[in-house]
Amino acid sequence: MIFGNLKVARLAYRLYFRRATFMTRILCAWRLLKNRLFGIRAPISVMIGVTYRCQCGCVYCGMNLYQVDAEVELSTEEIKTVIEQARELGVVEITLFGGEPLLRDDLDEIVAFASSASMLPSIDTNGLLLTPERVESLMNARLSAVKVSMDSPEAGEHDRMRGVAGCFDQAVSGIRCCVERGLPCVISTYASRENIRSGDLRRVIELGKSLGVDAVRIIDTTLSGCLLAEKHKKLSPEDRRELASMLEPGLVFLENLASARALTHPVCSAVARRYIYVSPNGDVQPCCFVPLSAGNVREDPLNTILARLWNSPVMSYDPGRCLMNNHKFRGHYLPRIEAADSLPVALEE
Repeated sequence: MIFGNLKVARLAYRLYFRRATFMTRILCAWRLLKNRLFGIRAPISVMIGVTYRCQCGCVYCGMNLYQVDAEVELSTEEIKTVIEQARELGVVEITLFGGEPLLRDDLDEIVAFASSASMLPSIDTNGLLLTPERVESLMNARLSAVKVSMDSPEAGEHDRMRGVAGCFDQAVSGIRCCVERGLPCVISTYASRENIRSGDLRRVIELGKSLGVDAVRIIDTTLSGCLLAEKHKKLSPEDRRELASMLEPGLVFLENLASARALTHPVCSAVARRYIYVSPNGDVQPCCFVPLSAGNVREDPLNTILARLWNSPVMSYDPGRCLMNNHKFRGHYLPRIEAADSLPVALEE
């Protein structure tokens, strides 16, 4: 366990602190220490969805139920305000999410602002726009890390699941460029009954190793988005044991970087109060996969909405299970979610 924790700590340094300035490292460490010493309740990370727009139509998309409207996306200045408010809360990491965040023309400016605010910015991308020129500009903006989605070790299957020809080759090209330039890079994939039993998930891990990525992140099968009503897709106990055997501390982890043991279920970072999500429209949600809004940053400051969320019944569920996979949670909230004309719905009626 000790050696596993050391490996995880080294990976955390490589992914987030290696490219940060000395002062950013000191200030981030101080925020984390201050929160622990003084019992300040603050998430470690805030994920900001900068757009719902995307070039792909993924089989396992968790965002497909949200309405895409670029006209109502948070502006550059609104996103900067969220970042400033997150820093005041004691947050250290900002993850820029989509849709596809590289579709935002102002993404480099947002990354540079987060970095200048002594935060650790990273992005999740499908890799289609991860060209050498874009990697260079992101590095100049002091991006900490990039996570590239990979659904299959086979080009044809990956492209089919993403709905875009050439997606695999472009993602691999982008990964290679990041590795060559020294930009910390993670392959982000998911676990399903099919890819566990076929061996494809293990082959994605091996692909990541051969490409020289810093880590492989595995997302649990989540009954949200395209899979909202697909209860039969949940992993069996046997699948979970096989999945746990694939984890390697400091290299292959199940959703949460801090997991240094072979977990059969990921810790729910939302219920564990490690993370919150701000949607492209400004709604604050427990997680990007949980379509419940505790308020909107256009109407209330982030700390007010966070207090409302963390004092709500949502936070009483088992943190050892994903909310969207939790039978009791689904029984209470799913009828409203399925009946809604648009998502997210209000946290409580």
